[in-house]
Amino acid sequence: MGFSRHETSTPDVEPNVVMVKFKKKATASARRAAVSKVGVVEEEASSGVVKLKGNAAAQDLLKKVKGDPAVEVASLSYRRRIAAVPNDPYYGSVQQAYLNTVRVPQAWDLTKSTGSQIVAVLDTGVDAGHPDLAGRLVPGYNATSTTRPNPVDDNGHGTMTLGIIAANANNGVGIAGVGWSAKAMPVKVAGSTGIANDLDIVEGIDWAITHGATVLNLSFASPGDNPVLHDAIKRAIAKGVVVVAAAGNDGSAVLQYPAAYPEVIAVGATNAGAVLTDFSSYGDWVDIAAPGWDVLSTTLRGTSQYAYCSGTSCAAPIVAGVAALVKNKWPTLTPAQLEARLKTFTRDAGPRGKDPYYGAGMLDAYAALGGRWAPDFPANPIDLNDQPERAIPLSSSISTTISTEGEVDWYEVVSSAARNLRVTLTGPEFNGDQYSVNFGPRIDVYDTDLKFLTSAVTPFPTSGTWGPLTATADVSAAMGSTYIAVRNANGSRDTRPYELTIEETGAGGTNPGVSYPAREVQPPDLASGQALDTRPAVTFPRAVLADSVNQTTVRLVHGRTSTTVGAGVTYDLETRQAVIAPTTPLLDNTPYRIVVSGVKEAGGADLVPFSSVFSTLDVAPPKPAFDATGAYLAANLSWQVPALPDLDQVIVRRNAGSQVPTLTTGTLVYAGTATAVKNTGLAQGVTYTYAAWVKDRGGKVSPVAVSQLLGMKTTISSTAALINYGGTITVRGSTLRIDNKAYAGLPVNLYVRPKNSSTFKLLASLKTTSTGAVSYAYKPLVSSVFMMTFPGNGDLMGTRTVDLTVQVAPTISATLSPSTIRLGQVTKFSGYVAPAHYGKPVYLQQYSNRVWRSIASVKLTTSGAYAFGIKPAIRGQIAYRVWFPADADHAQAFTANKILTVS
Repeated sequence: MGFSRHETSTPDVEPNVVMVKFKKKATASARRAAVSKVGVVEEEASSGVVKLKGNAAAQDLLKKVKGDPAVEVASLSYRRRIAAVPNDPYYGSVQQAYLNTVRVPQAWDLTKSTGSQIVAVLDTGVDAGHPDLAGRLVPGYNATSTTRPNPVDDNGHGTMTLGIIAANANNGVGIAGVGWSAKAMPVKVAGSTGIANDLDIVEGIDWAITHGATVLNLSFASPGDNPVLHDAIKRAIAKGVVVVAAAGNDGSAVLQYPAAYPEVIAVGATNAGAVLTDFSSYGDWVDIAAPGWDVLSTTLRGTSQYAYCSGTSCAAPIVAGVAALVKNKWPTLTPAQLEARLKTFTRDAGPRGKDPYYGAGMLDAYAALGGRWAPDFPANPIDLNDQPERAIPLSSSISTTISTEGEVDWYEVVSSAARNLRVTLTGPEFNGDQYSVNFGPRIDVYDTDLKFLTSAVTPFPTSGTWGPLTATADVSAAMGSTYIAVRNANGSRDTRPYELTIEETGAGGTNPGVSYPAREVQPPDLASGQALDTRPAVTFPRAVLADSVNQTTVRLVHGRTSTTVGAGVTYDLETRQAVIAPTTPLLDNTPYRIVVSGVKEAGGADLVPFSSVFSTLDVAPPKPAFDATGAYLAANLSWQVPALPDLDQVIVRRNAGSQVPTLTTGTLVYAGTATAVKNTGLAQGVTYTYAAWVKDRGGKVSPVAVSQLLGMKTTISSTAALINYGGTITVRGSTLRIDNKAYAGLPVNLYVRPKNSSTFKLLASLKTTSTGAVSYAYKPLVSSVFMMTFPGNGDLMGTRTVDLTVQVAPTISATLSPSTIRLGQVTKFSGYVAPAHYGKPVYLQQYSNRVWRSIASVKLTTSGAYAFGIKPAIRGQIAYRVWFPADADHAQAFTANKILTVS
């Protein structure tokens, strides 16, 4: 499952409501007129500000009132969440510092619920009576004993790891658990010594997944791959259970299990400043990092109910708690998908991209739960002595620092003749109780061809407070260059300086070891700001087999995804340099790793695998391919953003008129990461100018892309407003630009509906002439309403005419026979109504005293026939007619007047 690197949060708006501040000079009647546009005043917010509510959407209401002359300013009524600040007393004084590092407090603003998720903590058990764990525990299990089923903690470690996840938040007691209201399942797999055997761990895993656990926290680690343990973890994953494990506290690259299993989320430990601790194990198997230094948590009740925890054991529960929050929000995520989400939304720290120390980066709980991104943690500048070719010349001593995880400082000592050298590396004060990062001195010494001569490393003490650690190497140096590589043995960085001293003394000697595989790498290791047309290169220190240097053995990979970049590789035998030529420009602000593996030295031995990382220049994003298409009262906007590794958002603004908006002027239409939006609520007959920009995470903005839609107007008319049934009208119209410019061939749709219907149907699809005119002859059978539309196109806004009504009156024939009668005789007035209106009454009217009066009525037959018998009571000439009253389909109609002579 894929995830965009960053998602965009959307504002929460009170529906059907706008806030209006009236101008000071606005009269009461002017205010009432403005209010009548939307509804009634809900409440007075402050002087001159009212809250208006209507039936329409809030955005539509805003458009109605914004242009009112009585209104000074109008706005949507936004709803804002208070920031979650638990009232636990230790939260503000202790926890907030390191929880802010991984943005847990911000994540609580999005969700505080783990719902039905259960986090099983496989550890030393739990102090179930701890007051800060009340209500947070579900029944657990003791895998270490067949006679004591309860997982009672006799060590304290389990209570500590469980409390990090599930301590009651906002209960006014102690600390706040990362899961806020998480349910935790204590599974005891270790006893009072804190040592767990794999058999108990496997039993605990199987029991937990059988009893409803959805997240497992495994805060233990040691070397040794056990396939039985691996199978148990695979069973958990197969059942949809997320497994989180501590990376280990060995401070080395030795594989630690179960964290090193690929299905497990392996967690390294940092301090509150997102700096890797010196004890955190590292390697390509580490997935993510979280704070694991001075993490306050629950402990066994006694002299204190709370204690500080340092170790990857304390970092893993933070990740497990966030995993439960994420899984509750997206319960269908598989374990692999949830892991991908956590890793996708990390913040880079240390070497750029995925690295052996932080894995994908620092956990970002807020981003993982759908919040906006935060900037990566800054990388320290490099000192450019990262490879032997850039080694600093040294004759006596130097003092400097290891400023980035995994950094190597190279020094060159030149000897005019063979001699014995003593190399001494002294670190700053080593104090594991006071400092989260300490320097463990390691020296590697090579000859002029970078063949290994000797090394020295001082192991870390395991307890207590100590002074500086020192490593000393005696070496026999030949005439020429001797190279010295200085590292922090635990891979971490330290802002305190070390001191390297060279003396011509000692017993000399050499030891067998691994020769160094590179003399120079370009760009330099850990370099940033490299050009997008960079051609990375590796210079080998010794002759290698040319046919072993190819696209498979010398590669450039994406620093985050580890995918290989398409490139050609060339090798120069004379210079011993391999050059990587990417087939397309590199992405900006992106980490890349040069990987050498499988190259063979001239003698046929494998060259030691090697890698080096660099990142590219952060340049302004390219202009988006942006287009606006007109519609009626709307515009359809779409854009394409070229590949961008650090997209923040696309910003679209508009102006009414031809002036191009800027980033701070006009109306904001959209800001987000989608690729299209429909801008509604526009006015007819207005030109709109749209501008779009791409903004990256560094705040850089692309050149503006502009698209303009010209305002249009459409008219409609008819040759008659009233016709008789069977008659023909010609509907005419014109579609012109608002400055009266005509376009030939524009599509205009003519619609019609019966007067008694609300549904228009397409009558004809027309094309404008060179003058913008259209016409259509039509014979309506009933009274009809017509309208025309121009749907708009890539340059023009859409339009719609007003409704045009054409009445259709039925035809009524009339016969008076005989037309002359004597007083007392009867005559007949008869005829037909077309179309027939069976059962519809028609009325016989007589003209008397200058007024037509209805004197009789009959209902029409199925053929539309009617007949009246007339027997006048007076002599003279009398006028008669028949009247058909209007109905839903037709207008009223009258027969011709008939004159009856009575003698």
